[in-house]
Amino acid sequence: MSFLVKDKNFYKVLFSITLPIAAQNFITFTVSLADSLMLGKVGEIALSGANLANQLFFILMIVTFGVTSAAMVFSSQYWGKDDVYSMKRVITIMLRIAAVISVVAASLAICIPETVMSWYSDDPEVIKAGANYLRIIGWAYPFYSITNAMASVLRSAHIVKISIVIYLSSLIVNVSLNWILIFGNLGAPEMGIEGAALATAAARFTEFIILIIYLTFFEKKVHYTVKDFFVPVKSYVSAFIKTGAPVILNEAVWSIGTSALSMIIGHISTEFVSANSIANIIWQCVWVVIAGMGNATSVVIGNSIGRGESKEVILNKAKTVVLLSACMGVISAVTLIIIRGPVINFYEVSAETKALAYDLIVSYALIIVLQAMSMQYVVGIFRGGGDTKVAAVVDVLFLWTVAIPLGAFTGLVLGWAPPFVYLMLRSDELLKNIIGFIRLRSGKWIKDITVHPNEETA
Repeated sequence: MSFLVKDKNFYKVLFSITLPIAAQNFITFTVSLADSLMLGKVGEIALSGANLANQLFFILMIVTFGVTSAAMVFSSQYWGKDDVYSMKRVITIMLRIAAVISVVAASLAICIPETVMSWYSDDPEVIKAGANYLRIIGWAYPFYSITNAMASVLRSAHIVKISIVIYLSSLIVNVSLNWILIFGNLGAPEMGIEGAALATAAARFTEFIILIIYLTFFEKKVHYTVKDFFVPVKSYVSAFIKTGAPVILNEAVWSIGTSALSMIIGHISTEFVSANSIANIIWQCVWVVIAGMGNATSVVIGNSIGRGESKEVILNKAKTVVLLSACMGVISAVTLIIIRGPVINFYEVSAETKALAYDLIVSYALIIVLQAMSMQYVVGIFRGGGDTKVAAVVDVLFLWTVAIPLGAFTGLVLGWAPPFVYLMLRSDELLKNIIGFIRLRSGKWIKDITVHPNEETA
């Protein structure tokens, strides 16, 4: 394989970014796992209610990720050019957009939670439980968006360790308060699903405070301050919109599509919702490294373009990453099969739900190899290369034209078994890989998208 990168520094940089991001993702996953396990002990109504209520947060999380990814397309290339001034202006645009989006999501959660829940379930008890959860957790959405966006974009400058500190602290706060508030320990009232929401909200606020302290007293590379949030950025807006809008739209449409998959599952059966919630938690356990590499690839490719490296060098880096991700996908699939039994047995749910989750994991394992490679194409390579429009088309076209229609038809009309319905719901991954491979080989995705307006007029 002549395309394999021989430069050891490439792997050193790639994994020095990948592993801290993976650690952050694992900590975030552990929070979700703790919530799921503890609510599973409360009952399937609480578990399903929180799972479906978090679909709104999922949309917020993905759209925030889109805004951050749009900013990282620029910030990675600016960092490669040592243009911190322009990088900070892009961060300002990103934070302003993230703040607006999070306030909109918070308003939905706080003001019309029953309506939001009715999108995902017909079960009155699940709707009531989820609405109670949303009314509390909605207040934490702005803190989450600002913290996550800022911590993520700092990766462009290879600042990754602070994310571990932020999310490890969040884990400790969340799990501790879960144990106290869900079950009424240490003299606290037994709040059930509302206790889980309150614990998560407190954890999000903790994340935000730690980030502010870090930026104010410790961050020495980018030097982003509160003052920078209010500087003029007009000269950068048009370029950000041209390249960044496809990324934001991509994640918004993709998240709504993925949420539509949850709607389909929710209208098939409550057991399917619970089983899928459990299966998804197990999937996240192995996905953290793959996702970390996707984000790291975006930074590495963007930095390479910013430094002006040759097309051949950048192509070889991209091909090497795709091969690495395929290997990681295979390892992840095997791991899913191995760990499914022990993890499922932690849950206090019906035997039917456990059996369904056990079978669903096989479907998850079959898909994860394709997901690992498509993650690199869309998030890592094409976005990092500035090819955001093609990345958006690849990511959402087949989801809406193939996966959602097939999932709805096989699940709601034909009544297929959930494991087979899930395969249909993820059938777009194969097509994404085919188009991604063709686009990768063309090299047309390598684009320098940075702008350098006069500082006085910025």
